[in-house]
Parts: sequence; C-alpha cells; structure tokens
Amino acid sequence: MSRRKQRSAFDQVSEFDRGRIVAYRDCGLSFREIGSRVGRNQTTVMWIYVTVGCRRVRRTEMVDCIHLSALLHQSGLSKRRPLLGLPLTQNRRRLRRQWCDERRMWAAEWNEVVFTDESSICLQHHDGRIRV
Repeated sequence: MSRRKQRSAFDQVSEFDRGRIVAYRDCGLSFREIGSRVGRNQTTVMWIYVTVGCRRVRRTEMVDCIHLSALLHQSGLSKRRPLLGLPLTQNRRRLRRQWCDERRMWAAEWNEVVFTDESSICLQHHDGRIRV
C-alpha cells in the first residue's frame, strides 16, 4: 500500500477507533486480531498504534562531549573503556597456542569414551572405547 493510501486510511479512522486500537494493543492483542475486531487492515492498525499509542521518543537531541563528560564525572564514571584483556606478548602467545594445541583433540578423544551408567550399553563386546 502506498504512503498516500496509508495516510488516507489513517485519516478515516475515528478517534474512538484509534483509542480502541491502542487499548487492544495495550491488552496484548496482535495487530491482526485488532484489525479483525476494528474492521481495519493490519497495516493500518500498526500505523495508527505507532503514531498514536506508542509513546516513544522519535528523535534524540545531540549532546555535546563536554556536557557528557561533566555528567559522567559527577556520577563518578569516565568515558574511557577498561583494558579488556592482557596484551599479547610473545610469551603470552606461546602459552596460549600451547593451551589450544593441548585441547585441540578433545572432541575426538571424547568420541572414544562411553559412560557405563546408561542401561543401553552392552559391556560384553569390546569396541575399542574407554568405559567410564
């Protein structure tokens, strides 16, 4: 539906129906169910709810950096982000790679393990897997 048709459909809805749409939506009904109760298209109902009943701020004002810094400073906060991890030195890289290499085959190793507390396992035949 074009913007012009949406707008004309929006203009033809009475104030009472607009209030009903907002009330139905606040009760938790879907746009489709509201449209069937009010006798309007689902898109028209959604358009009405967004423009009339959805009381959200549509635009935000620009806040300058100085004002933001002052507000953060008053609250005891700062704009700086903390250091999230250790710096990667050569030694740290080596230790990290070693840790990853040791655990690389874990998935393959766990495929060879069977937990014996399951009743569906037959323990007489050896299939090469480790029983735990």
